[in-house]
This record gives sequence, C-alpha cells and structure tokens, in this order.
Amino acid sequence: MQASQTLRRPSNWQDFETLCKKLWGEIWNCPDIKKNGRAGQVQNGVDISGIPSGETQYFGIQCKGRDEYLHSQLNESEIENEIEKAKEFQPPLKKLIFATTAVKDSKIEAWFRAKNLEHIKSGLFEVQLYAWDDIVDLIDENKHTYDYYVRSQNYKTMHSVEVYLNENLHEITLNPQYKRAVTKYSRKSYEPDPLYTNPLINLIQQQERISKIFGSLHTSMNERSINSSYCKFSFKIHNSGSEPIEEYKILFDVEGEIEDISTTNVIKSTSIEFFPKVQTIMINDDKKSGIFKPLLATLVGDDSISSKGFFIKPLCKEYEILLNWKFLSKSLKDQGTFKLRIKPEFHRDLKFITVDDPSEERIESGPNEDLIETDKNDG
Repeated sequence: MQASQTLRRPSNWQDFETLCKKLWGEIWNCPDIKKNGRAGQVQNGVDISGIPSGETQYFGIQCKGRDEYLHSQLNESEIENEIEKAKEFQPPLKKLIFATTAVKDSKIEAWFRAKNLEHIKSGLFEVQLYAWDDIVDLIDENKHTYDYYVRSQNYKTMHSVEVYLNENLHEITLNPQYKRAVTKYSRKSYEPDPLYTNPLINLIQQQERISKIFGSLHTSMNERSINSSYCKFSFKIHNSGSEPIEEYKILFDVEGEIEDISTTNVIKSTSIEFFPKVQTIMINDDKKSGIFKPLLATLVGDDSISSKGFFIKPLCKEYEILLNWKFLSKSLKDQGTFKLRIKPEFHRDLKFITVDDPSEERIESGPNEDLIETDKNDG
C-alpha cells in the first residue's frame, strides 16, 4: 500500500476537515473524535478534538486549507492568533496539531519547533505542524483512511464537481445600498453657485429639461425601478470530473439573519423583458432557502454553467452570514458553505433649512431607508 505524493488534495475545507477527523481518529484509536461546533460558531482555535487512546487529556486539530497551485503558506501571525484562541478551549488541551494542505516549508517548521519548546517550558499544550506531504505519508500508513480517501479520490476523478459563488469565489462581500435623510438647520444661507446663474448655463439647462420631457416618451417605455438594498450573487457549477453529470441541482439556505431572498430586485418596470428559459430558480416560502435547477440535463466534463442572479436583502449592519449549499445529481452528491460579508453603503439625502435662532442650529439624521433607483434599459 503506497499513496502517491501527488495525491489530490480535498476540493474544499469541509472535505479536508472530514479527512483529518478520520485520519487522526485512526491514529489516536479514538472513535469518539469530533468536529468542534458547526460552521459560523466560535471554535477557540480547534476544529477537531478527541482523547487519544492511553491519554487523559484532549488533543486538538486546527485545519488550514491552502491552494495547491499558488503554494501559499501559513504565516506566523496567523498561527499565533489560532494558538491564542486555543488557550481558551475547555478543558485545556495537551496538544494542538496544525494540519494544512500547504507544501512543506523548512522556515515555518523551524518556527513550530521553537514554539513547541517554548510551550513545554511554560506548561502549555504542545504544538505540531503537518503539511500535505506529511499527511500523505500518514494516509499511506493508516489502512482505513487510505481505503476511504484514495478510493474516494479515484471515484471523484470520474465524478467530481466544484461549486462557486459568482466567478470562482467561496467568499464575497456584499454592499447593500441605503439612503439616509440628513437635515441641517443653520443660520447660514446657502446661495446658488454663480456658475448656475450664468444665462448661457441656464439656457443649456432649459434645453436639457425640454429634451428630457420629449425623450421620456421613449425612455419611459424602457425604465424600471430597482431596490439597490438587494445584493446580487449567482452560483457557478463546474464539472471537474471526466464523466457527465446528469439530473443535477443545488439546494441552498441562509444561516444568519436576513430580510429576504428574491429572484429579482426590480420593484416596478415599464419594459417588456424576455429571457430564454434555460434554468429554474425557486425561492421557498421561508425566504431563506431555495433551489437552482438548470434545464440543461447533462453537464459534460470540464464544462460549467452559471445561474441567473439571486438577490439577497440583508440587515442594515456590518456582519457575516453563511450560505449553505448541497449539490445533488444522479451520480454525485456534495455540499459546502460560502461566507457572505455584509458591508452597507449609505447615500445622504441632504437638505438645508435656515433658522434665525442660534439655539436651533443642529443636524438631524433620519432613519435608513432602502435606496430605490431608476434603471434605464436601452433595449
């Protein structure tokens, strides 16, 4: 039994975490090894924990995925941050293992050896690093994990799928747009800019207004109002295997607080839009989940398909939500989680009011409101 040093890495961090759980469960002879919490919860630097056979304290594993083509590495500040979190894990750990899909690096390994001695002298948990090369060796040495993973990877080379947000992303930042009325009460009178009192400028502005009036007879047939507080995203499915994928769909649900999910952000339209029906997008009644099902029944190897845009309306604050997905097909199942970072942007609707009494000078801000904008379709 010999695992190739080019053994394919797991396609996502959930699969890597599952591999580490199975591998160290076998190494530790620990059937009770468990993943720590669920996605989105505070994990105190520990993804997997268990008590190895013959031990009386918990050992922890922190899983770190890295891109095998970019050869990115762990860095010292990232590790220090996870170690500090792990000090809060209860009950206290005896050992913390960093498992990564990155390649071996002598510099970071030397740092780990020094950090490990420092911890031992201070009475803290040991720290160890296992790069992908080390993990491949361990897979080769542990039969049950070898049978599970190598056979699974051979199967996935024939039937394998990659699911992304937008274009090849697993995390995105969404910027919902809001307007906020701001009224400034001041004794200062705000005079028009002299530029706009110029007769020539006024004449040009009048011509523009007349042009807009007559032009509206045409443009009004191609205008629509959109709610820019809804943020757009889409799914992309890529068949990374060699065999066709048939009868496939994606089930998805939002983990976290939102106001709505919709297939459109259009709230009023005077145009007639026609889209060829090549896919079905359905939003469930709970407004937090749905289904993406392309009408294209077969996706051949190395081909991709993207969904139309979905629109999500998050809460008006900075926070993170998770988008869980499950891929189902005739021959393959897969699942994962995307992270959505919400960072609202605000547009001020400024109004000035002149007051006589200095005590009345103030600035008042109204509540945040959805930003409704006019979008002109030129056809």
